[in-house]
Amino acid sequence: MTKPATGIYHVRASGLTVPGIPATPTGTATGRVLRRGEEFEVTPELYAETLDRNGESWLDLTPEQQVTRWGQQRFGAGPTPEGIVIGDDDEGYLYRLGVAAREQALAVSDPGDRALALKAVYRDYGAALNPTQPAQIYPARNGF
Repeated sequence: MTKPATGIYHVRASGLTVPGIPATPTGTATGRVLRRGEEFEVTPELYAETLDRNGESWLDLTPEQQVTRWGQQRFGAGPTPEGIVIGDDDEGYLYRLGVAAREQALAVSDPGDRALALKAVYRDYGAALNPTQPAQIYPARNGF
Protein backbone atom coordinates (compact mmCIF):
# COMPACT_ATOMS: atom_id res chain seq x y z
CA MET A 1 0.00 0.00 0.00
CA THR A 2 1.23 3.49 -0.88
CA LYS A 3 1.80 6.07 1.80
CA PRO A 4 -1.35 8.24 2.01
CA ALA A 5 -1.04 11.37 -0.10
CA THR A 6 -2.62 13.78 2.37
CA GLY A 7 -2.86 17.56 2.05
CA ILE A 8 -4.51 20.12 -0.19
CA TYR A 9 -5.24 19.29 -3.83
CA HIS A 10 -6.82 21.33 -6.63
CA VAL A 11 -9.07 20.26 -9.49
CA ARG A 12 -7.69 20.83 -12.99
CA ALA A 13 -10.72 19.55 -14.96
CA SER A 14 -14.37 19.84 -13.92
CA GLY A 15 -16.12 16.57 -13.16
CA LEU A 16 -13.69 15.06 -10.65
CA THR A 17 -15.72 13.14 -8.06
CA VAL A 18 -14.17 13.05 -4.62
CA PRO A 19 -15.62 10.73 -1.97
CA GLY A 20 -16.31 11.82 1.56
CA ILE A 21 -16.96 15.51 0.83
CA PRO A 22 -20.52 16.60 1.70
CA ALA A 23 -22.42 18.33 -1.09
CA THR A 24 -23.80 20.76 1.50
CA PRO A 25 -22.51 21.73 4.96
CA THR A 26 -25.32 19.72 6.59
CA GLY A 27 -25.32 16.94 3.99
CA THR A 28 -23.99 13.44 4.27
CA ALA A 29 -20.50 12.65 3.10
CA THR A 30 -21.35 10.61 0.00
CA GLY A 31 -19.03 12.46 -2.34
CA ARG A 32 -19.19 15.50 -4.56
CA VAL A 33 -18.42 16.40 -8.15
CA LEU A 34 -15.91 19.25 -8.16
CA ARG A 35 -15.27 21.96 -10.73
CA ARG A 36 -11.96 23.11 -12.14
CA GLY A 37 -10.27 25.43 -9.66
CA GLU A 38 -11.90 24.03 -6.53
CA GLU A 39 -9.70 22.68 -3.78
CA PHE A 40 -10.16 19.68 -1.53
CA GLU A 41 -8.31 18.31 1.47
CA VAL A 42 -7.17 14.71 1.47
CA THR A 43 -7.20 13.24 4.95
CA PRO A 44 -6.07 9.71 5.78
CA GLU A 45 -9.79 8.75 5.95
CA LEU A 46 -10.58 10.21 2.53
CA TYR A 47 -7.47 8.57 1.07
CA ALA A 48 -8.63 5.20 2.44
CA GLU A 49 -11.95 5.67 0.60
CA THR A 50 -10.09 5.97 -2.72
CA LEU A 51 -8.26 2.66 -2.43
CA ASP A 52 -9.27 -0.02 -4.92
CA ARG A 53 -9.24 -3.77 -4.33
CA ASN A 54 -5.50 -3.82 -5.06
CA GLY A 55 -4.79 -1.18 -2.42
CA GLU A 56 -4.04 1.50 -5.04
CA SER A 57 -5.46 5.03 -5.09
CA TRP A 58 -6.06 7.32 -8.04
CA LEU A 59 -4.64 10.08 -5.82
CA ASP A 60 -1.18 8.55 -6.35
CA LEU A 61 -1.31 9.05 -10.13
CA THR A 62 1.27 11.42 -11.59
CA PRO A 63 0.09 14.03 -14.12
CA GLU A 64 1.40 11.81 -16.92
CA GLN A 65 -0.44 8.77 -15.54
CA GLN A 66 -3.64 10.83 -15.31
CA VAL A 67 -3.34 11.79 -18.99
CA THR A 68 -2.80 8.13 -19.90
CA ARG A 69 -5.79 7.03 -17.82
CA TRP A 70 -8.28 9.87 -18.46
CA GLY A 71 -6.89 11.80 -21.43
CA GLN A 72 -6.23 14.85 -19.25
CA GLN A 73 -4.80 15.85 -15.90
CA ARG A 74 -7.77 15.88 -13.51
CA PHE A 75 -6.12 17.09 -10.27
CA GLY A 76 -2.85 18.38 -8.85
CA ALA A 77 -1.21 18.64 -5.46
CA GLY A 78 -1.26 21.96 -3.65
CA PRO A 79 -3.49 25.01 -3.92
CA THR A 80 -5.06 26.14 -7.19
CA PRO A 81 -2.51 27.94 -9.40
CA GLU A 82 -3.01 31.60 -10.31
CA GLY A 83 -5.21 32.15 -13.34
CA ILE A 84 -7.51 29.15 -12.88
CA VAL A 85 -11.07 30.30 -12.21
CA ILE A 86 -13.57 27.95 -10.61
CA GLY A 87 -15.63 26.24 -13.31
CA ASP A 88 -14.03 28.08 -16.24
CA ASP A 89 -14.07 24.87 -18.31
CA ASP A 90 -17.76 24.11 -17.64
CA GLU A 91 -20.05 25.91 -20.10
CA GLY A 92 -23.22 24.96 -18.23
CA TYR A 93 -21.89 26.30 -14.94
CA LEU A 94 -20.77 29.58 -16.55
CA TYR A 95 -24.15 29.88 -18.30
CA ARG A 96 -26.02 29.50 -15.00
CA LEU A 97 -23.77 32.10 -13.36
CA GLY A 98 -24.36 34.45 -16.30
CA VAL A 99 -28.14 34.03 -16.19
CA ALA A 100 -28.17 34.72 -12.44
CA ALA A 101 -25.98 37.82 -12.93
CA ARG A 102 -28.23 39.03 -15.76
CA GLU A 103 -31.35 38.62 -13.61
CA GLN A 104 -29.69 40.58 -10.84
CA ALA A 105 -28.66 43.32 -13.30
CA LEU A 106 -32.18 43.54 -14.73
CA ALA A 107 -33.52 44.11 -11.21
CA VAL A 108 -31.56 47.38 -10.88
CA SER A 109 -34.14 50.18 -10.90
CA ASP A 110 -32.04 53.06 -12.26
CA PRO A 111 -31.81 52.77 -16.08
CA GLY A 112 -28.22 54.04 -16.24
CA ASP A 113 -27.02 51.75 -13.48
CA ARG A 114 -28.95 48.85 -15.02
CA ALA A 115 -27.22 49.46 -18.38
CA LEU A 116 -23.81 49.46 -16.68
CA ALA A 117 -24.68 46.29 -14.77
CA LEU A 118 -25.82 44.53 -17.96
CA LYS A 119 -22.67 45.66 -19.75
CA ALA A 120 -20.59 44.08 -16.96
CA VAL A 121 -22.62 40.84 -17.22
CA TYR A 122 -21.96 40.56 -20.95
CA ARG A 123 -18.29 41.45 -20.44
CA ASP A 124 -17.90 38.66 -17.86
CA TYR A 125 -20.33 36.03 -19.22
CA GLY A 126 -20.96 37.00 -22.83
CA ALA A 127 -19.36 33.90 -24.32
CA ALA A 128 -21.40 31.63 -22.04
CA LEU A 129 -24.65 33.51 -22.67
CA ASN A 130 -24.12 33.73 -26.44
CA PRO A 131 -22.59 30.44 -27.60
CA THR A 132 -20.80 30.57 -30.93
CA GLN A 133 -22.40 27.36 -32.17
CA PRO A 134 -24.88 28.28 -34.91
CA ALA A 135 -28.56 27.65 -34.35
CA GLN A 136 -29.98 24.43 -35.75
CA ILE A 137 -31.88 25.08 -38.97
CA TYR A 138 -34.63 22.63 -39.92
CA PRO A 139 -35.82 22.37 -43.52
CA ALA A 140 -39.44 23.29 -44.17
CA ARG A 141 -41.94 20.49 -44.56
CA ASN A 142 -44.97 20.65 -46.83
CA GLY A 143 -44.33 24.30 -47.63
CA PHE A 144 -44.34 25.43 -43.96
